Amino acid sequence: MAKWKNCSKGVRYLEHETRRHNKRPDRYYMLTYKREGKTTSEAIGWASDGHAQGEAEDLMESLRKNWRSGTGPQSLREMRETEQGKVKVEKAAHEAKTRQGVTLADYWTSDFYPHAQRTKKECSWAKEEQHFRRWLAPEFGKVSLVDIGLEQWDALMQTLHKAGLSQRSRQYIAGTLRRILRHAQDRKLPVQVPSGRQIGATAPLNNRRQRVLTPTEKEQLLADLAVRDIRTWRLVHFALLTGCRLFEARGLRWGAVDLDAAVVRFLDTKNKDSRCVPLARPLTEMFKAMQTELGTKPAADAPVFANERGVAWTAVPSAFLTAIQELGLNDGRGPLDRVSFHSLRHTVATELAQELDIRSLMAFMGWRHVAMAARYIHEDQDAQRAALATLERRLKPADGKVIPLHRVTAGE
Repeated sequence: MAKWKNCSKGVRYLEHETRRHNKRPDRYYMLTYKREGKTTSEAIGWASDGHAQGEAEDLMESLRKNWRSGTGPQSLREMRETEQGKVKVEKAAHEAKTRQGVTLADYWTSDFYPHAQRTKKECSWAKEEQHFRRWLAPEFGKVSLVDIGLEQWDALMQTLHKAGLSQRSRQYIAGTLRRILRHAQDRKLPVQVPSGRQIGATAPLNNRRQRVLTPTEKEQLLADLAVRDIRTWRLVHFALLTGCRLFEARGLRWGAVDLDAAVVRFLDTKNKDSRCVPLARPLTEMFKAMQTELGTKPAADAPVFANERGVAWTAVPSAFLTAIQELGLNDGRGPLDRVSFHSLRHTVATELAQELDIRSLMAFMGWRHVAMAARYIHEDQDAQRAALATLERRLKPADGKVIPLHRVTAGE
């Protein structure tokens, strides 16, 4: 059995029984020393792995110097931990320097977008992806994150303003960029994250949309889409008979459609609740026709409403936007009076408000608070006139008699 041999004070080695290195048995070096009454042995390694007697003796001498001075590492283990710490610091510094040069587009692809998909609802990260692709990437996708300052922010907000975007839309797009930068800031990148007030991206004082489609406008829109794009027609037809949000329709899967019970179930909605909505007969017929067209029963996780590639839409269909433009539905209209896809939900809520009580309306539309429902309920001036007429009749004296007023005189 091999035995340990001393080659110098505090340095020992063990020779391998069969393996050779540099024409002699391979040697395994170790430091052995006594400190504070305790003998400690610390391995260095095999000569075949690059270690040598000189290295072991230098390490031993370094330890003796540290013992005499009372400073520095007091053991080989502490030496290695100190060295590893230096390597980590240098590596972190190198990575930080490298990361400082990462562009917005690179950071979006490698860091933020995957994180958003893991931690956010699809409707949220899909909207952020739309903001990045349409506005942020073209503006400064190739700009380093650390170089995005107020000058770049001003250029972005100017671009959004020239494009005719509403104050709310500009706020949302700026919010996406701020979240990207805050994500980078949390990971120790030296980026600037200005406030909404600094860049002029605060919420508008009044963002309540006023537009409700008339029956004629709805007929025109559906007739146009039936010819232009049947897929978009189905989506709009569904929205006009359920009042759903766009992302709810985009996320609808066949497994949530029950044609026997004539109901559809929206899962994981805006307020994180699920709700069932009854299907009108035109919709059940539409869904049956769609299944017949597919030729087989669709998979439960297959999207109900898909584009020409068979995948769920990630934004408002272009056919819808083109139809609105060519029909002139927004001609001469202000920003809050223009037709958007959300106008369909607004229209449904307004019409149902004339038929349902407030609680039934909230359940159908998926609202938790009465105040939210009030935003979608528009005044009925005919009803107001009828109510005022009732007040007027109640104030009118019976039989046309004049009610005398008692005059108070001085001294009474």
